[in-house]
Amino acid sequence: MTIFQSTEKDVQISRQIALIAAFTAIVFLSTSLFYIPLISSTGFFNLGEAFVYLAAIIGGPIVGAIAGGLGAAMADMVLGYGYFAPATLVLKGLEGFAVGFLFRKSRNIDRNIRYILLGMISLFLIGFSAYVTTPALNGVKGSSIIQITFRLLDPSLIPQHLLDPTIEDVYQTLVIDIPGILILATALLICLIMWFIELRMGEKGQMILSCLLAGPIIVVGYFLYEIFILTLSPDPAVAFQLAVTEVPFNIAQVVFGTSIAIPIVSYLQELGILQDERVPPS
Repeated sequence: MTIFQSTEKDVQISRQIALIAAFTAIVFLSTSLFYIPLISSTGFFNLGEAFVYLAAIIGGPIVGAIAGGLGAAMADMVLGYGYFAPATLVLKGLEGFAVGFLFRKSRNIDRNIRYILLGMISLFLIGFSAYVTTPALNGVKGSSIIQITFRLLDPSLIPQHLLDPTIEDVYQTLVIDIPGILILATALLICLIMWFIELRMGEKGQMILSCLLAGPIIVVGYFLYEIFILTLSPDPAVAFQLAVTEVPFNIAQVVFGTSIAIPIVSYLQELGILQDERVPPS
């Protein structure tokens, strides 16, 4: 009788599969349960980013890619945003892979190379923000003001909904005008924060940078997807403005996701539940 013994590789594979299944479900639930519809862009703001980052930091690039892409794309389908699902599958997958890869390799990347990478990302973020919010650069009149329309459930009805879920939903429409200069200033602030993290912080800083450096994948990716593939309007100028309304919210998702994921990982490490699996430099 042959007795099969589990090797270390088998254990690692089983662990990866378990993490993929668990985090795919968590990303799906966090994206589909905590979201705000954006009428102005046909998209939505959600908190799923935090758990894409958690999957990538805890499980590595493969877990981050599959759980992030598949979990978020499934949420798009369930919530009625199926037209975003192909982009979400690719972009969230790439984002999850990038976070996991950057974090795993952070110890072995020479500091000068990190400076170059950080400088390139900083210039790109500032340049992209200036382009989408400056009519003289993008040729779209009115792009200096980003108008965002929310549809929010009337908060006064929440207690009644808790007592009687059959009550008809009543929504309030909220319109906010965001000056383009504010988006540019936010991009500049994020860049300054990234440089501060790189220069002043240690292990925790490497986690934060991994998330922030991967964030532009969804910020720019969804913008390009809406313009060139979704084509939300036959008028290119209108399509451009609709796509731009996603930019501040995707930036916010990256920032909020990072601010939620990093404390959770740090706390789990302090408790000894998580171990740092990165390979130390030789």
